[in-house]
Amino acid sequence: MRFLIFNLVVVGSLFYLFNGGQLPETGDGVLHKTSIAAQNTLQAGRKATAAIMDKVMQTEAAKPVASVPVAPVPVKLAPVKAAPIEVAVRQTVPPIPVTEKISAPRAPAIKPAAQRTAAPNLIPPAIHDPAVQKRRAEVMATGPTKYATEQTAFMSPQQRRKELHALSEEMELLFASSRIR
Repeated sequence: MRFLIFNLVVVGSLFYLFNGGQLPETGDGVLHKTSIAAQNTLQAGRKATAAIMDKVMQTEAAKPVASVPVAPVPVKLAPVKAAPIEVAVRQTVPPIPVTEKISAPRAPAIKPAAQRTAAPNLIPPAIHDPAVQKRRAEVMATGPTKYATEQTAFMSPQQRRKELHALSEEMELLFASSRIR
């Protein structure tokens, strides 16, 4: 019954799909006939289930239930002979000879370096080379740079949109051609 209902639903779905999503308004269409067939199948299934349930209930009521007490039968078991238990005897273990500990060689003592009397100079020495000073000024952005007048020409938003659209189309075509092979 479920198989028939499933097939009817599939047929109705295919009709709906091929009809373009528009259902006919008249009552004589395929969808109307399919729904009537589904309702008839459902009613027939319910009637068959009810008939089977009535038949089962009548046969259950007609059978008398016999209540005979059943006593358990005692079973005599033969005595089990146990295997003898073996006891492990602990043997004496000879003592391990102890040798003298070997000491690791000691590292030579570190002699302290000469004591500093003045604080360390953390300021680097001044560099008088003009090329180094110019490069330092460029890096620290405190001096003139060589390419400051040149501006990078970025693309306009319209040009960027066109380029991205062309790239996406190219990727779609590449994907489609790889699937066709």
